[in-house]
Amino acid sequence: LHVRHEIEGHIADRLMEALWRESLHIVNDGIATTEEVDKAFTHAAGLRYAQYGPFMTFHLAGGEGGMRHMLKQFGPALKKPWTKLIAPELTDDLYHKVVNGSEASSQGYTMSELDQKRNEFLIKVKELAEQYWPSDSKAMKKSNGAELQ
Repeated sequence: LHVRHEIEGHIADRLMEALWRESLHIVNDGIATTEEVDKAFTHAAGLRYAQYGPFMTFHLAGGEGGMRHMLKQFGPALKKPWTKLIAPELTDDLYHKVVNGSEASSQGYTMSELDQKRNEFLIKVKELAEQYWPSDSKAMKKSNGAELQ
């Protein structure tokens, strides 16, 4: 990545933080359990983002009109207050919901085993994605056409 100026945190970490905050609100507000939030992401957006990322995903959401159509149709919805990016207060109740739900979702695997499974999965997903979308090292170009190093 070519980061154009210094920011607090890594780009991917900042995006994950936004998702994390919204996930905490969904659990805190009783909309879904931790397991349901994880499944909603891993069975939908997570699969899409593993291949394309947020911009290409929404570009495709615009159909034949691409991002232009998507922004014309859905851009005004960005002003609606349906997300809650400010983190909820970490009350004892929310703490226990998140900890207990996450531990239950671990299905008895140790953290080391989960870490190994995650790493193996990410390698397989990356290998699969390479078949359908070239890696940054092969295809990513600067706007002037020069290859990134």
